[in-house]
Amino acid sequence: MPTVCERRGGLIFCGLLAGLRLLTGESVPSANAAEYEACKFFSQLPDDCAAAEHRKFDSLRDYRYEEIDLFAKDPLKKVLYVSTYNTTGQNAGEDTRDSAPKSLAQSVDPKRVAKQYQALSASISPPRYWTLDWLSDRVGAVRNFDGLDAAWMGNSLAPRAASAKSGSPAYRTTLVARSALEGFKKGSQVYLLDDPKGRTWVMVAYTDKDSPGLTIDKLASLGSLVKLPQGWKFRTQTLDKELILEPKAGITAVTQDDKGNIYHLTGVGQSNFVP
Repeated sequence: MPTVCERRGGLIFCGLLAGLRLLTGESVPSANAAEYEACKFFSQLPDDCAAAEHRKFDSLRDYRYEEIDLFAKDPLKKVLYVSTYNTTGQNAGEDTRDSAPKSLAQSVDPKRVAKQYQALSASISPPRYWTLDWLSDRVGAVRNFDGLDAAWMGNSLAPRAASAKSGSPAYRTTLVARSALEGFKKGSQVYLLDDPKGRTWVMVAYTDKDSPGLTIDKLASLGSLVKLPQGWKFRTQTLDKELILEPKAGITAVTQDDKGNIYHLTGVGQSNFVP
């Protein structure tokens, strides 16, 4: 049974859906279907979904951000879910290109945050950097987390605990309920993975968490740092036209390399062309 998740800003929240076969051509549910409706959950957490509005973020390339996840239980549906808040566009990030400055981010305590918002628990992502040029999605209320501002950018089922046999998520396909449009401008350099099935994946965000000193200027040589499975290939390309990622059925496919960098699938129903 394939995994289905919702992605916000590079993080992936997972559930299971019987019969889904995105990559084999069978029909798939819309991202707006009831099972993945962003506003469907109810708990003591702030309700920041209903008033969310579409917003476009430009000039995102190499823009630093973090995410804060609040976990809660919906007492009616009896499921665990997570509300995700993203710092993109906050904390003077439009001026500094760093929406999660260390001076603010280092003081965020998950236990204090969970208590503040009456969450079962809270988690803070590592710093990530967009490789996208622009992003358009629904954005809700801005909340303050121990001094760090972040805007609501999605509700989803909470991730299922990984089994001992699951191993690393690197180079595995995860199906994702997603409504965002993501774009790379003409002339931008993109970082690609070609898999043994002939599919091409494009990096949307990178992190230096497991690669100290990694910068966007060094991504072109990432192929010498990652441990690619047999049949996989890393390459770069300078775009001769704009690349737009748009999941036509509301479902996309995501993978990551062994350094935690995030890639989205390109191709029919996923993007306007394959780089």
